[in-house]
Amino acid sequence: MAWEVLTDEEAIEAAIEKHGKDPTTSVAYCAFEAAGSRDGPEYRFWFDLFLKLVKQAHVGWARY
Repeated sequence: MAWEVLTDEEAIEAAIEKHGKDPTTSVAYCAFEAAGSRDGPEYRFWFDLFLKLVKQAHVGWARY
C-alpha cells in the first residue's frame, strides 16, 4: 500500500478493506503494523489518522 499518496479517506478505506473492521480499529491495526519504527513516517501517518478518528468520535459523542 502506497500510504504516502493516500488522502485520509482513501487510507481509511484501504485500512477497512485490509482488516475488515470499523475505521478506527482498522487504522489502529495499520499503525501497529508500521510500529517497527515509531519515529518513522508511516507509523506517524497511521497514528495521526487514528488520533483524528478518535477525536472525531469523542467530539461527536459530546455534542449529543
